[in-house]
Amino acid sequence: MIEVQRLNLLKHVRPIHLVTTVALYLLGIGFARYLGQSIDYSLFLLGLAWLLLLQLGYYFLGDHFKTPFDAGLYKRLPFRSEDKPAEPAQSGETLLYISVSCFAGAVVISVLLILQGAVSISTAVLMGLFFAGFFLLVVPGLSLDLSGVGEIITSFTLVIIPPALAFFLQFGSFHRFLALGIFPLFPLHLALILLLRLPGYSHDLRENRKNLLVRVGWIQGIFLHNLMIFSGFLLFGVAILFGFPTRIVGYVFLVLPAALYLVWYLSQLEDGAPVLWPIITLLSLVTFFLPVYLLAYSSWMR
Repeated sequence: MIEVQRLNLLKHVRPIHLVTTVALYLLGIGFARYLGQSIDYSLFLLGLAWLLLLQLGYYFLGDHFKTPFDAGLYKRLPFRSEDKPAEPAQSGETLLYISVSCFAGAVVISVLLILQGAVSISTAVLMGLFFAGFFLLVVPGLSLDLSGVGEIITSFTLVIIPPALAFFLQFGSFHRFLALGIFPLFPLHLALILLLRLPGYSHDLRENRKNLLVRVGWIQGIFLHNLMIFSGFLLFGVAILFGFPTRIVGYVFLVLPAALYLVWYLSQLEDGAPVLWPIITLLSLVTFFLPVYLLAYSSWMR
């Protein structure tokens, strides 16, 4: 029974979003290191812990208030057991207690960062934006997850803020490398969110879940997805024109064949092509996470 309860609690964790936060945070640290900044590993760990604790706190809080953060992406994960799950233990106060504990941990880390003198005005603004982004998505009465802009808020919160926070904690000020390196990832992540919601489109339509994909329709949603893919790689090319080192960003274009195949395959669905979700999902994950890995690796291993 204890194992079943643990599994049921794990289903409230959004693994893709947590991995996104960690990967983008490492990317921001890598940019600071590339620019010659020595890494303060205490700030490194404190900043990452703050992001993850606040993120987890909002996930459990949203599930407690029945305003789940991207519930459609994870409700089909195989966490169910043949035994009767302990729903009363996890659906009531347990989720709230876990959420409050995570927020308390984030507050403690905030105090530690302030005591170390690491919280500048820019850093405080980024931390406030990260807090506000999740607040708008899960708090009852303000939840924008199903407003049609929830995907945009999600991508901005997860893709822009973690690397920027990591960079400011280490480097201390803005640098154009930061903007040139992370903004192309925003449309790629938005494309990932759209595609991961595509398998649940019919269910969301029946339940009148007004996310972006339902509002525009699946055909226009695929078009928007493909447009975001092209926009991301186009922005990487623009970054090179504005002086972003080719030895860092050039490896990203190794992913372009997989991205083009994904775009071509999705464009065939309207004509009745067979839907192979494992392949589509794998390609979508590769199209976003492999560029992040290649950017982080090339900046860390300069």
